[in-house]
Amino acid sequence: MQLPLYISLILETLENAGYQSYVVGGAVRDYLLGYTPCDYDIATKALPEEVINLFPHTALTGIKFGTVTVLNEKPVEVTTFRKDSLYLDSRHPSKVSFTADIKDDLSRRDFTINAMAYSVKDGLFDPFHGRDDLENKLIKAVGSPEKRFKEDALRILRAIRFLSTLGYGFQIEQNTLFSMIESASLLSLISKERLTIEINKLLLGVSPENALAKLALISPKAFKQDFKLFSLADLPLKLELRLSCLLKNNPWFEDWLVLSTRTRRAVKKILTDYPLPQNQAQLRHLCFNIGRDHLDDWLAFRKQKPQANNLVSQPITIDDLAISGTDAVKILGTGPLVGQVLLELAFMVREDPSLNNREKLLKLIRSKKEP
Repeated sequence: MQLPLYISLILETLENAGYQSYVVGGAVRDYLLGYTPCDYDIATKALPEEVINLFPHTALTGIKFGTVTVLNEKPVEVTTFRKDSLYLDSRHPSKVSFTADIKDDLSRRDFTINAMAYSVKDGLFDPFHGRDDLENKLIKAVGSPEKRFKEDALRILRAIRFLSTLGYGFQIEQNTLFSMIESASLLSLISKERLTIEINKLLLGVSPENALAKLALISPKAFKQDFKLFSLADLPLKLELRLSCLLKNNPWFEDWLVLSTRTRRAVKKILTDYPLPQNQAQLRHLCFNIGRDHLDDWLAFRKQKPQANNLVSQPITIDDLAISGTDAVKILGTGPLVGQVLLELAFMVREDPSLNNREKLLKLIRSKKEP
């Protein structure tokens, strides 16, 4: 496994101090899939205070759970080998116990494909045959799937998300899938923020339809609603568009999501119904109603070509008029009539951009002046 220098140096520092250490989890999985890992997590026999003593720059980001972040070229989480006790809320263990055995640490992980470890000295350590499952494109819980999902119910949604993000052809092992469906009601214990992160990743994966089919299976128990399936095949890989498709077909799902104000506004714009434009004037009016920033997304959602670049120099709003509000006030005086006239002029120039000439607009304003 080819490791970045900053990761190799952390491992070397720990090993030279006598602490067995491994790269674990998603980085190993992604490397075996042929991807370049986005980040690296390290598991070590060293206790948190021993890690702190070995590295000059650290942050105590998860000291309660044995995690110290080493501040290097990139922040790297270094976590002591651990084994968990009972989980009280389908998320947090009642306590965390440290162990000297990497196998104990891997046995508490969610899926076999994430329960592999790599060290420079010993190579791949794979006690649960994750590499075989990866080659067979199988998502399988480590040990008892029922126990894994009771420990952290979000794992149910993570399994579904992996169907979308890991590549085409992945399936969920039969016993794991059965336990997911049986345990789906536990997702009500998970915060909407964590659910939203998983749904967003699912929607932006390479094989979302496969994942959505499994989401529909757990939906009656998880969300107390039937989930209507839909295709994302023709939609660009953009979150706002894919969320729009999800919420158009399953508007109730919005209650389970935490969306930023910007994202919520974009989805609302995309889902607003207007007639498809049949000419340039109608396109300019649509741009006014939707906004330049959302026009291409609105069109893409309806399988239309982008048009925003074609309207860059065309008048759409009051700000695009060849006169200013001050010009209108000089002629009309202050009052609501100014705003009304400017809106009317903006409409007129959208209909006929040749009217967007200072002299023509001033003449039109004078014609609106009350006698």
